[in-house]
Amino acid sequence: MADYDFSALNDKEFEILALDLLSGRDGLKYERFKPGKDAGVDGRFFQKSGTEIIVQCKHWPMSSLNSLSRRLQKEEVPKIQRLNPKSYIIALSHPLSRQNKSTIQDIFSPYIGDPANILGREDLNDLLSQQEDVERRHYKLWIASSSTLLYLMNRTVIDRSRFDLSTIQESACLYVATENHQKALDKLSQNGTVIITGPPGIGKTTLADQLVLHYVRNNFDFVSISDDIKDAESVYEPDKQQIYYFDDFLGRNYLEALSGRQDSNIKRFIDRVSRDKKKRFVLTSRTTIINQAKILSEVFQESSIKGSELEIKFDSLSDMDKAKILYNHMWHTSLDSSYIDQIYGDKRYLKIISHKNFNPRLVRYITDDVRSLDLPADQYWPFIVDMLDNPAKVWETPFEAQHDDFGRALILLVTLNSRQIEQSQLSEAYTRFIAHPDAVGLTGRRDYTQSLRILTGSMLKRTVSGQSEPWIDIFNPSIADFVLNRYKHDVPHLRAGFSSLRSISSLRALRDLVVNNLVPPDVERSILNAIIDKAYELRFNGYSPEYIALALINCHDEGSLLPPADRRIVAAAESISGLASYTYIADVAKIMQWRLVNNFASPQDIATFVTAYCATSEEGDLLELEAVLALVRELPDEDTVRVWPSVEEFALKYFVDHVWVEFSWDDVFRFLCPDDEKEAAAAILAPLICSRLQGLGLPSPASVVDEIIDAFDITESMREYFRTEPDEGIWGDIAFEVPPLEDIEDLFDRS
Repeated sequence: MADYDFSALNDKEFEILALDLLSGRDGLKYERFKPGKDAGVDGRFFQKSGTEIIVQCKHWPMSSLNSLSRRLQKEEVPKIQRLNPKSYIIALSHPLSRQNKSTIQDIFSPYIGDPANILGREDLNDLLSQQEDVERRHYKLWIASSSTLLYLMNRTVIDRSRFDLSTIQESACLYVATENHQKALDKLSQNGTVIITGPPGIGKTTLADQLVLHYVRNNFDFVSISDDIKDAESVYEPDKQQIYYFDDFLGRNYLEALSGRQDSNIKRFIDRVSRDKKKRFVLTSRTTIINQAKILSEVFQESSIKGSELEIKFDSLSDMDKAKILYNHMWHTSLDSSYIDQIYGDKRYLKIISHKNFNPRLVRYITDDVRSLDLPADQYWPFIVDMLDNPAKVWETPFEAQHDDFGRALILLVTLNSRQIEQSQLSEAYTRFIAHPDAVGLTGRRDYTQSLRILTGSMLKRTVSGQSEPWIDIFNPSIADFVLNRYKHDVPHLRAGFSSLRSISSLRALRDLVVNNLVPPDVERSILNAIIDKAYELRFNGYSPEYIALALINCHDEGSLLPPADRRIVAAAESISGLASYTYIADVAKIMQWRLVNNFASPQDIATFVTAYCATSEEGDLLELEAVLALVRELPDEDTVRVWPSVEEFALKYFVDHVWVEFSWDDVFRFLCPDDEKEAAAAILAPLICSRLQGLGLPSPASVVDEIIDAFDITESMREYFRTEPDEGIWGDIAFEVPPLEDIEDLFDRS
């Protein structure tokens, strides 16, 4: 049975819901009126006798029952006495006891003769249980309800997904569904995937969040993808309804996202979802980032990607959409009424709605009571105007005025890391940063824990998944944009920040700044040289081989290394080969190849390195396989023979683990029928495997080909490819039944 408290609805939305329920209960079509001065009438019905039934709806969630009774007596009774209807019905969002109803009936005597014409929270929920169609139409009611979480909480789903979903649910009350919502649902229904793109602040994540809630409410398991599509692969269950969510999937740094062939992996997963009617995939990305990815990666030019893309533009929001967004945020804000009065005065809300810089993120910012606590009410409107005229100040004000140097250092470090970072790693980077010579003169509180606590929930977000280490990330992608623009000419802070992080993602972020002309190449080289100098001073203790390798490669134009006479480079390259285990070999292999060519390593050294890596690597990708093969090609024949068994085994493991990346279902099944035998598919797949292996310079014996075919799992893949059953558990298109609010001023009328 439904058990809503209706707090997700504003007063206008509650009125529409109550009238819908009463129409269903009484078998009547109550006449409704646009928002504005109602004179005590929200709905009415004229009987054949000419008598009038009046309906009034009151949604005063912050009022106590005693206060409610006093307001009804003072404000509504005089109106009803003037109207003098035959019958009067009142719907309230408050829970009402029998005594409460008696009190209200006395207040409105003699106009309410039947207690059934006094509807409280319990009565409305009873009616909702009987009228599923009404519940379905009033999207925000159920999408923001605690019942949305019920299905997930009863399933075994990763802790991060549970945490993310609870966060999504908390903000659902602020959502305003525009026509983009239905467009996104349509793409999900047609393709299984939607990629929501648009400029910062347009509401991409907000829309994606609500799509997730829509499907979770319809019994889909929710999987939140953090940084890698492997998160989704690891929990993919063919017989379950699942919705996968990859917010900002190309991140703040598209070079980082496209490393390791992540683009191909995402494309392959999109194709897999498109074949499975029980799966949905929601992704978001800023338009500028995905456009850059399209230039660098042919994957993003393919039809399955383009067909799933939904771009949201500012001109797609009508003035009424903007009005609803603003009104909804004003309704749910905790700001004192003296602040809200500033927006109502002289109908200033019209200036906000019509402003050229209007966007949902800005509205949320200016109506957030946390950000405005130290602002007097009479300064609130000038503050709003300043934010509208200079939207860059949305993050400038809290960054500069509300945090000290040490707090700003934490924000800078997380930004430069370009992806979420473990809390302990951030602590270590912070300690190195404040001790760095370029960071002298910082003022404020040095305490890491205290600074992190202050920043969490405003500039940074902290995610805890079960018993694992907490992760720290930027609260909003636009904060990173602001921070990078603020520091792009501040070389000392950039040098201190990048030198302190020691992460692969930070080096890729630095290169991304150069590619996007935010930092000149000579500044990148100076920073990388400083990193190598410090690592050399510490004898490379505390540095991963992959990090040092990428720093060396990026340090010089077109990837060429400094002349061998530079002892730092020689020592750095030697330190890489002296470390036993690697998580990512491609860049390390380039340095090993350089050592061999420049006679700083023997063929035996390289052979030992290759054999050790192939034996210990748990999961490699194509770039790593190609790097290993490139190294082997530099070896003399006798050393090649020695390492080749290990290389072949490593290559086979790659193809078994990535068989669907290398060979798509379309390549194998598109010319087959559902009732074809497995052997027909195997006959198509086998030559594809042979051709791919030979293209890499690998042999293709029958035993290897058969093992890769087994990994492809033809029987199960064919079943999924030709699956045609209809969607299960989906409520279909949502009719957002909100009456045409033709007059914005009526929407904001408070009488």
